Amino acid sequence: MFAIVHPPSDVQDGNAGSCRALAQYLDKEAGEGLRFFSHTEQNISVEQVIASIDTNKQKLGAADAKFFMLSLNPSEAEQKHLIGRDVSDISELTADERQEVIRKLEIFTRSAMDEYAQNFGRDKIRSGADLMYFARVETERIYKHTDEAVKDGMAKIGDVKPGLQFHVHIIVSRKSLDGKTKLSPQVKSTGNEWELEGRGTVKRGFSHINWKVRVQQAFNESFSYQSKEAQTYQIKQPPQQEKIVASIPDKTLRDLLMNYQFTAANQIVFAMREQGYEHSVRHGVHTFSRDGGTFQISHSELKQFERPLSEEQLEDIAKRFDLAKYENGNGNYNENGLQVKEVSFFTYQMDESGQKSLKDVSYKVIVDEQTKTVVSFATVRQFAFAHQINLMKSDLDKEVVLRKMKNADLKDLLSNYRFTAGNQIVAAMKERGYEHRVRKGVHTFKHPVHGTVSIRHKDLVNFQEKIDDATMQDIAERFNLYKFKKDFAEGSYNENGLSAKTIEFNTYVKVPIEPEGGENQESEPDNTTQEKQFVLGENEDDKVKYRKELKSVSYDVIYDDKTHVTIPVSLLKHFAYKHDISLMDRFKHSYAVENEDMRECLRNPELKNVRQINKEMRSRGYRVEMDDEGRYTYTRGDTSFKMERRDLRAFTNYAKNTKEKDTFADNTGRAASMIGGSIQNKIMNEILGDNFRTERMVIGKVKTAVSLVQNPANIKMMLVCKIAGFLNPFKEL
Repeated sequence: MFAIVHPPSDVQDGNAGSCRALAQYLDKEAGEGLRFFSHTEQNISVEQVIASIDTNKQKLGAADAKFFMLSLNPSEAEQKHLIGRDVSDISELTADERQEVIRKLEIFTRSAMDEYAQNFGRDKIRSGADLMYFARVETERIYKHTDEAVKDGMAKIGDVKPGLQFHVHIIVSRKSLDGKTKLSPQVKSTGNEWELEGRGTVKRGFSHINWKVRVQQAFNESFSYQSKEAQTYQIKQPPQQEKIVASIPDKTLRDLLMNYQFTAANQIVFAMREQGYEHSVRHGVHTFSRDGGTFQISHSELKQFERPLSEEQLEDIAKRFDLAKYENGNGNYNENGLQVKEVSFFTYQMDESGQKSLKDVSYKVIVDEQTKTVVSFATVRQFAFAHQINLMKSDLDKEVVLRKMKNADLKDLLSNYRFTAGNQIVAAMKERGYEHRVRKGVHTFKHPVHGTVSIRHKDLVNFQEKIDDATMQDIAERFNLYKFKKDFAEGSYNENGLSAKTIEFNTYVKVPIEPEGGENQESEPDNTTQEKQFVLGENEDDKVKYRKELKSVSYDVIYDDKTHVTIPVSLLKHFAYKHDISLMDRFKHSYAVENEDMRECLRNPELKNVRQINKEMRSRGYRVEMDDEGRYTYTRGDTSFKMERRDLRAFTNYAKNTKEKDTFADNTGRAASMIGGSIQNKIMNEILGDNFRTERMVIGKVKTAVSLVQNPANIKMMLVCKIAGFLNPFKEL
């Protein structure tokens, strides 16, 4: 039994495009009742074969193989064994005998494809049922121009050959049946070990030798046949390698050459030195010695054992290798069966003057103990880059990023400053004169003097950190929120070692997609509306659809010159609120109020609320007015100044009462409890998830929360009113 994986040159039009030409060629005996079959189906049309193979090509390039042609070719003796009697031509068979041979070959083909699948050693490719293949039994062969009978003039090209000519042709897709795995029998190497039930340990990667042998064994076992040597594929080593191995007196070197795949001769020398051998080379002859024994082998003989790795082998190594762990280990790496070693050797190199000199050369290699292969580290990195395989499986340690970084400005920022977000680092680099762009998760900073530096976003955000409570409290104690609002609105804030700036950047945000026609779309009146039970968040209409939109985002941050910390103002306000630290204390911070009379009122503990303060200001001759935006204007003669109503409330601790906070949270929960599904959590987060000071801020949060509900306007209004009832005394709802 001869099982063959045909080269692409045997396939009409090659195998990088459609299989149409091959399938139609193999369908030449369809008129005799012979049709394609698969692992689970019979009587498959040629059109179905073409459509199935040609559409199963996800993630394959234009030049990649899309399918392969296999053939199973029983010898004449094996065909006679299947028939059960001695015949010399198919014409001697009855119709029933012919159909019985075809049936046996179809069964055997499925066994052969089981062996084909298992020969790849993939965890998810266990049998022919995991493959997409179509096969057909053929009963004739025709003469070709390469046949001796044609060359001798005894037959013509296209004539049918006499005798028994049963054989099987198979078209198998490059991709597995589920389209998730690429399988190429063009790989002649074996790979990592895999435990196969009932068969012991086999190795990954396609071995033509193993498949041919297993197909023969499957035929023998299926049909109780004892094959002769002439009918069996014989396992042979390449003659030159076989001769060299036989001439080597040292067992260690023989084992290395027979069991490992090296991509360079110097790797073999390095492996021998690891085994304790002393090595020297002179006039192209390597001398190895250990324990008093010495032997020699020529460099040309060692080079016979250089074999480049296949794409599948390189892909397997690249997918298991973690460059981040290698970098984190400072060059020490032993993970997933892969180990990084440094190969060093002496070689002659030509200098600029044309003279040869002996140089000490070294490079990194990856030793794959699972597949017994050795390949240069650079080759794996180049392959991964060319095939877009991510080698960074985990995150780099911050120390490694800093150690590898050559740009002094970025290194200084990441080493000596503390940030709470990656965009703050980007802003700091821009302040130092760098242009910035980000593409595919990589930030690039360009400076006219200091050059260009790039860093992955994942590595950049590793330097953002949560600021400890002690530092936050220290900053909060030195921060005057009122002065910040007043001064920063006018241009800058700088006090007590604290300064403010605005961080601006572009980012993609999710924007709800409005239903077609909008909420005001007219529709026929529904008389059953009053009978329907609306449960917000559980109806199909409540499923919000989003689209990505690039928007400019900005927020204010405080920089502490004392600790080199940058934190958002909102985070500082949230921390202060959570820890009952007043950022607008009437006794501590009112010095920033411009008007002396107002300062005196704020420092008077007997004036407990805004109403009493305004009454006192009127008694001092001020006219007090409030506009639609919630700002008070105080006028006396030629003197006039303004104060936000919310600032006055903050100075008088309007929303600081702990009991009120607990009551508010409880009432919000009651309001949201009437809402079902995921919308309930969204509304709770919108209302309670920020640091509020006044009822006006709460109103804004409720409105934002209600906007999440994609229901008719009357339902939204019902929700607003319901929440308004629970959130009393915030009556402005």
